[in-house]
Amino acid sequence: MKALIVLNGKILDLNRLRVVGKEVDFILSADGGTNHCLEASLIPDLVVGDLDSISEESIQIIKKNGIPIEKFPVKKDKTDSELASDYVIDKGFKDITIMGAIGNRMDHTLANILLLTKLTEKGIKGRIIDGNNTIYLVEDELTLENQAGFYVSVIPITNSGILISLKGFEYELENTEIKFGSTLGISNRIVKNKGIVKVHKGRGLVIVSKD
Repeated sequence: MKALIVLNGKILDLNRLRVVGKEVDFILSADGGTNHCLEASLIPDLVVGDLDSISEESIQIIKKNGIPIEKFPVKKDKTDSELASDYVIDKGFKDITIMGAIGNRMDHTLANILLLTKLTEKGIKGRIIDGNNTIYLVEDELTLENQAGFYVSVIPITNSGILISLKGFEYELENTEIKFGSTLGISNRIVKNKGIVKVHKGRGLVIVSKD
């Protein structure tokens, strides 16, 4: 089953949020992510968080529609983003999209991106979508279809770096090492109908971008 988590970061394309929301089985909004959902005419199935960034109008709409709210204290050991991720993991969802993960707070943005690690370790297919980027965490293989012309960057997140192969790209690689902290994997481009990223060793963030 597929789930969508909507967070309180920037969402520039409400139509894309609306489209993704209609493709999943369950929508969970974390705190202010509820505002985004309602602006996109989506009613979440559950609201979680400390409710410090959700509007009063949104709360009234949620209550009117009988949507359950799981409220947590402001002072806690996990962010609303992680609480939302833990919920969908515990419920057994195997395909999770996160939107609203990128915002002005770099600490929250990085923490949200690294939540993909938790999903990967649970065998869950996860991605983060914002206006111009889709972010994956890959430790085996990722196939990107019908995205010719998109930029693709591979960033190692393991201290030992990663060993990767790339096919269908402007710069193809075969069993190539990218060291942790290296920019070798930045701004490649898909040139065929199918781009394949194969990670032989380590883990990397794969970021698909458009200008």
